[in-house]
Amino acid sequence: MIINYGMEIRFKFFLSLLLLSASIHLPLKAESKIGQLKIESIPFLKKNPKKMKLVKKLLKTNLKNGQEIYKELNLDKENKGKFNLMGRIRFVNGVGFKTKNPYFPRYVEKYQTLSSLRYPLPKKEEEYEIDREKKTITYYNQEVITKWFSGLKSDNSVCAFKFLGNDERDYNLRSFKSPKEAEKAGYTITHRYKCGTCSSLKDLAIYIAMPDLTDPVRNCSKKLTLNMTKKCLIKDVGFSEYCVESWTYNSDHTKKRCIGTCIKQYGLINLITNNMEKANVDKDGNLKPCIACDEYKSGPGFKYTAARTRRWSGLKSAIPRSKDEIFQVNHFKYFREMKNWKWFD
Repeated sequence: MIINYGMEIRFKFFLSLLLLSASIHLPLKAESKIGQLKIESIPFLKKNPKKMKLVKKLLKTNLKNGQEIYKELNLDKENKGKFNLMGRIRFVNGVGFKTKNPYFPRYVEKYQTLSSLRYPLPKKEEEYEIDREKKTITYYNQEVITKWFSGLKSDNSVCAFKFLGNDERDYNLRSFKSPKEAEKAGYTITHRYKCGTCSSLKDLAIYIAMPDLTDPVRNCSKKLTLNMTKKCLIKDVGFSEYCVESWTYNSDHTKKRCIGTCIKQYGLINLITNNMEKANVDKDGNLKPCIACDEYKSGPGFKYTAARTRRWSGLKSAIPRSKDEIFQVNHFKYFREMKNWKWFD
């Protein structure tokens, strides 16, 4: 009995130590890689030591309300498919995914005249399908996305964040109707328009560190299933889980909707071997057919869900954009030791 009692005392002692250690807020170890690349080995960051330092600090941060931000997108109200095999078949949802596919169910509007549409008809014909005999217009995404995208010209909203402590680690994201509203609430703007699945600061770090994601995303999109594509993107790029699912849905949708256009432009063998010309625009500055198909058929759904894009985050992209398309934001100002640094790109 004495031995058993002593063992019980020691067990309770060790149990209390475990509970105590679990309650202590230990600092998270900073991520040393983006995808499979060590931060110090990434060519772009080696040339830009200030941005390397910024990326390291961004990777230490921890978003606390990511699920809340996703729920605000209201995708679940339209895509009622479950995260199982039937949900995969009917609504093309990833089995085991945390987010719903923004491209299904597709919004269909019946009309009497084109001038009486609920939402203005997009300028690009690639963004919808029109059946003049049945008088229907079918968009490549849910209605909530069509509604949002049709009003972007008058949308002054921004996505902003606020650190929850002096250690500049934990933070919350929040969408605001205007920059002034965000600043008044004590939040720091991180990109144009509302928040979404890729609005986290860790995802921003990847956007900064890897100016051109075309090749890794294109390679992963060749995988047979959504889960395989997701795992590939996590391994090779390193997006957060919610963000990587948005990229997965986008690449899957583009693969299915644009395969014919891309084969016609590049040729099947070149497409399989990734032997494609780098230029995304022609001599007149227009998007080439394959990239244009992705931009107009998959773009609205991705932009609504992911929310963070390069141009809306003030970053240059592989596709040339005019200056007025790039939202001005200084990401150095997020941290005290960098607040006086000027942004460059």
